[in-house]
Amino acid sequence: MRHNLARYVYGYAVCFAFAVFLFSPILWTLSTSMKRPIEMFQWPPVIVGEPSGQHYAAIIADKEFSSALINSIIVSMSTVVLTMALSIPAAFGISHLQKKAMRRLLTLVLLLRAAPGMIYIIPYFLLFREIHLIDTRLGLIIINTMFATPLAIWYLSSFFDQVPREVEEAAIMDGASMVQTMVLISIPVARSGIAATGILIFIGSWNEFLFALTLTRDEAKTAAVAILNFMPFEGTDWGRAAAACVLMLAPIVIFVPFIKKYMAGPTTIGAVKG
Repeated sequence: MRHNLARYVYGYAVCFAFAVFLFSPILWTLSTSMKRPIEMFQWPPVIVGEPSGQHYAAIIADKEFSSALINSIIVSMSTVVLTMALSIPAAFGISHLQKKAMRRLLTLVLLLRAAPGMIYIIPYFLLFREIHLIDTRLGLIIINTMFATPLAIWYLSSFFDQVPREVEEAAIMDGASMVQTMVLISIPVARSGIAATGILIFIGSWNEFLFALTLTRDEAKTAAVAILNFMPFEGTDWGRAAAACVLMLAPIVIFVPFIKKYMAGPTTIGAVKG
């Protein structure tokens, strides 16, 4: 009994410590975004004196940041669409081929994807400069899709593996082609996994910083990079920087709760009769 109690106490203590460590910066940023300038460096510090929306109004009125926010939305959504268009057929095929060579190839691609992003910066910068994709949304969409697709294929192939083969075989026996089987049977059954993968791809593209910083200048700058505008050499505007960070966090707060729901697995209730 004492052993179990000690284990639970230790587990909760560790979880609490990690929660404090991870959420404290977020709470500080949220608090700072609603403080008036006079309250930011007040001692003793206050969480929020009189909540103010002046920093949010300022960054929304900032044309450069608003443009960057629109760029982030367009690039992230386009990356999701293009990545899913490439990944779903590939994952469906890998799931059905079940060949060791294909699995090894996918593993190799994932290993290359796991390499530090800095390795790719110079080659891609030189390539994109030659083909005139520097500081373009298309360039960011291409680079984000290239890095997101292997991970999406890996996720989706595991979801397609869970689709009952009996259902697919029944559709094929009724005269459906493999493409029809994928579109009409496998995708609807694995829709929860597809939705979760799409959310993960969106979040990854939304948060991407390294390539957005290196491959953009002004026109295609994303919100993650535009936050640096509030941190110039002369001095940081902490209120606007914090408000911009909170806006960047908003889609994640909205979408993350759905991931756990959708990651439950494919919906196959009633698909196969016993």
